[in-house]
Amino acid sequence: MSNTEKTMIAELAFQLGKVTRHAFDNKEAKATPVELAKIANDLLESGHEKIAADLLMLFVAGFEEGDPPERRTDPESR
Repeated sequence: MSNTEKTMIAELAFQLGKVTRHAFDNKEAKATPVELAKIANDLLESGHEKIAADLLMLFVAGFEEGDPPERRTDPESR
């Protein structure tokens, strides 16, 4: 696999994490930062043997960042 392909896959994993978080937030579920961290940890554990660790970490990083990234610093303004 070329570096370009690896980069595209990494970007896709990250964007999928962001999209997942966006969909979660649009459900108007009022999850606290602690609950969101638990979801991220559950994602890591669930995919442990099924998905390459580096891709799974990128997905979770995207999930934790969400859209827009300001949420990480000010969770009350979601």
